[in-house]
Formats: sequence, C-alpha cells, structure tokens
Amino acid sequence: MICFSQTRPSVSPCETYHLGPQGLPLYARRFDHVLPFHEPGLAPVSLNGLAWHIQLEGDDAYAARFQRSFGFYCGVAAVGQDSDWFHIRPDGLALYQERYAFVGNFQDDCCVVCDAESRYFHIDLQGNALYPSRWRYCGDFREGVAVVQNDKGLSTHINAVGERVHSQWFVDLEVFHKGFARARDSVGWHHVDRSGQPIYEQRFAQVEPFYNGCSRVETLGGGLLVIDEAGNVLRELRPERRDRFAELSADLVGYWRTFTLGAAAELGVLDHLPAVTTHLAEVLDVDPFKLERLLCALAELDMVTLDSDKWLVTTKGQYLCSAHAQTLQPAAIEYSGDLLDRWRALPAIVRGEQVRQDIFASVAADPQRCSRHHRMLASYAQRDYPSVLDLLNLKSHDVVFDAAGGSGELSRLLTERYPNATITCGDISQVVGSVDGVQAIEFDLFQPWPVKSSKVLLARVLHDWNDEQAVTILRHARASLLPGGEILVLEMLLADDGYNGALCDLHLLTVTGGQERRLCEYAALFSRAGLSLISAETGNGLVSVLRAEMGNG
Repeated sequence: MICFSQTRPSVSPCETYHLGPQGLPLYARRFDHVLPFHEPGLAPVSLNGLAWHIQLEGDDAYAARFQRSFGFYCGVAAVGQDSDWFHIRPDGLALYQERYAFVGNFQDDCCVVCDAESRYFHIDLQGNALYPSRWRYCGDFREGVAVVQNDKGLSTHINAVGERVHSQWFVDLEVFHKGFARARDSVGWHHVDRSGQPIYEQRFAQVEPFYNGCSRVETLGGGLLVIDEAGNVLRELRPERRDRFAELSADLVGYWRTFTLGAAAELGVLDHLPAVTTHLAEVLDVDPFKLERLLCALAELDMVTLDSDKWLVTTKGQYLCSAHAQTLQPAAIEYSGDLLDRWRALPAIVRGEQVRQDIFASVAADPQRCSRHHRMLASYAQRDYPSVLDLLNLKSHDVVFDAAGGSGELSRLLTERYPNATITCGDISQVVGSVDGVQAIEFDLFQPWPVKSSKVLLARVLHDWNDEQAVTILRHARASLLPGGEILVLEMLLADDGYNGALCDLHLLTVTGGQERRLCEYAALFSRAGLSLISAETGNGLVSVLRAEMGNG
C-alpha cells in the first residue's frame, strides 16, 4: 500500500492524473480532471460528468458518484449533487442530513454553508450551526475569527460562537494575520487591530498582510510602498502614477460636464434617441453640425453611443431621459442653472459677507421651477429611501408626519410599506398642491405645527438650515409629538475622520446656508431642543436614520 506522507503526490501538468515522488504516474487510470491529494490520502476526480474520490493507487474510495467533489479538510469533503451540497466522510457517506445551496471546506473544525434562502452561517463537524445568526455572506475561520457581511453590505469580525469581536463595520474586510486585518472603509484600504481600530491614518488602494513587520501597499495614486506597522514608509517601490497637474486641470473644468449635461437635458436630446444626427436636428430644430459636437461630448461622458450612423442612449444616459422613473433630467437643469450661479458667492460667504440665500423662496415663486425642483428631489428619494424604510420601524397604528416632505415621495413609499399607518405629508402651499396619492397639509417649519404625531420624519430637512434654525425646527417637532413619540431624522452623516461629504457640505453652505453634520453634532442639536438621541443606523446607501425621543429639556 502506498503511504501518503511518504509519497507526496502531485497533479500532472495536464491535470488528468497524479505523479509520484520520481515524477512518474501513480496509476494507469486517466480522468477528465483531478485535484490534489489530501489526508487521509484521497483526491477528487471527475470523469464524464461524474465526480468522486480515489485512493493513492487510483482505486475508487467508495461507490457513490456526485456532480462535484472537493478535497478533504478536517477529515471530510464537500460534494455537490444537483442543487444539493453537503459533506461526506472518507467512505462516501453523508456527514449530516441537511442539504445546502453551497458548502465550503472545513477550517479549524468549522465550515461556511449557505441555505436555500441564500443566508450564510457556520456549522461544526456534527453539522450543527455554531450560532443562530444568519448573514448575507461569511468566510472561513482563522485563529478563531471569521469575517461576516450583513444585509447592508458591511463586514465585521465574529468569534466561534457568533459574537462580534469588536463594534466596527467596514466596506470590506479580511481575517486577522499576525494580529492585524486588512480593512476597507469609504476612503480606502488599511490595517486594523483586534479592536477594529486603524493602526495608522493613511488609506491605500490596496494593502498586503504584514510580513515580518512590513506590508507592501499601493497608494491611491498608483505608487507602491513598503510600510511598517505604524504606517511609516520604509521604501518606495514605484512612484505614483497620478498626474496631479492633469487632475487639477480636470477639476478646474468640471463645469464642462455640468453644462454639457444641462444643455442636453434642456434640449431634450436623449428623449428622442435612437436617431441619426440629421433627423434629431430636425426634431429639436437645432444646427446639425453643432448638435453632432454635443453628441460627441455626451459620448465621452458615456451618455450616448454611436451604432453605425444612429445615436443610442447608454445605461447611464437613461437617467437623463424624462420618462425614466428616477430621471435626473430636472437635476441637470437645476445644477447648470440657478444652483450653479449661487456658487459664485462662495468667496463672499467665506469672508462672512451677507449674500442672497433664498433658494426655497425662489423655487416656490416659479411654478415651473418648483415642479422641476421637486421632481429632482423625488428621484433622489426613490433612489435613497427604500433601503432605510425598515430602519424606521413603523407600526400599523403609528400616526406619521413627513415634515417638509416635498412632493410626498417618502410618504408614498411609507404608505405602500405600511398601509395601516396614518401618514401625512406637510410642506408650504406652493408644494403640497402637487402632492398626489397621500394626505397632505400646508404648514411652516418655523411656526407651531398643526399636527400631533407618534412619529415625525425629518428627511433631509435639517441639513438645509444652520444650527439655530435646526434647533427651532426640532423644538416644533418635539411639541407636535404624542406621548411616547419619536423623531426620525434621515440625513447623510459626516465621518468623524476623513473628508467624504465635504463638497456636499459646501454646496449646502453656498445654496441654503445649511450644513452636513457629524453624529455628535446632531446629538448636540437634539439636546438643545430637549431631545435625546436613541440610535443611529445606516442603510445601504448614504442615508442614516437618527432616532430621538423626548429628553429632560
């Protein structure tokens, strides 16, 4: 009998049989495909659509056949039959009764499985779940820790009983290696310690695990460095490939894109595609030569593409069509018009001068613009709010007031999700007149509110106002609450570190006089208004839900 530990067989270059220590075939049989031998001396093979395991001599390890077979780990192997995946012992018998949509390989006596509902978790060698939680995805255990991903697409570390190792969540994450794990946040990759905290401030395009205290990393500009565990650069392997001059030049002419898209939206170019240039020029009553140049610029922006002589709308370009459910055509006109003009006052604003910031009055005074502006806001609401509806945790008996709810898009989404709740949308008279499908009332944010509610929604409202105005709004919201009621604030939160969202904050400063805020800043506003911050949760996108209730103020 051939001894596995002494033979150390390898896979042949053609991957149809195995080689012995002298490079000679271990056996005469040939297969369609083979994988390496693992303890206890068995290898996966496949032939004519069937899969199983063989012994070192090339003999079958058992009579059963499967569609997929994989190597033995911890004494068991993963196999697949139709849509059923499970593990077998060396004799080919199933390790347990359950069947899964997917199973991994055992590591540290634990294994990843995926059930019929596409939920991932870990099992032990008896086939029992290690914990009650289910995840969108999870990876193998290493040194007693595994990575799991939640329904929001964020990842963290758990131990073998399913408990979180730390409180941090990341965009992407790896298991620990020599005390540190590779992690990616909204800015980039870095290393974290076992408490989930970054071990240095920098962020990179990619990082490797530490090797004897050193890690090879790629900078966001394409350079390659070797850093130590404090983030210090030990040596440069390749200079950055970013052309900072070209980057700044592109930033300086960002308005080229804004006005190109704005012109296309105002002319309705994409609404009439597919079309050849000459026909489109006739429909739009424009110069065909100049239209061709506009179309070429739109093609550079991946909005249209040319097929023979016909212009077609791309997937990205569909959002600039007026008929799209989430059309950004109104946004293109708004951002290339008055909203852009207001940015010219930024130097004066920074100097502390008083400037015109009457955006809401300007919008309300023009019925056509008011309709366009709120259609823009509705598209963003359709995009961003569905992922946070469950976080609102509304009940069937709730009386909900969607304060400054615009055209009522969030109210409509909530009415569909919670048909037994009483939902009212409130805004100024020029806006509520166009609200369809939900109950709507006229009101003023800065006057006592004419409603009593168990839940008050402030969806992207507070960021339009300065701190004093925001506190006034919150006090009116607090006064309108029924006993035991809550205020739910939907906003993008600025991170405590980094600069993501800073340009959006600058836009608010320029256009409305408002600001984006960090969680601690919202907590301070709540406190000033006599409220207490209870929780803050983030959906799959940019929007977080901040829950507040009456405090002692």
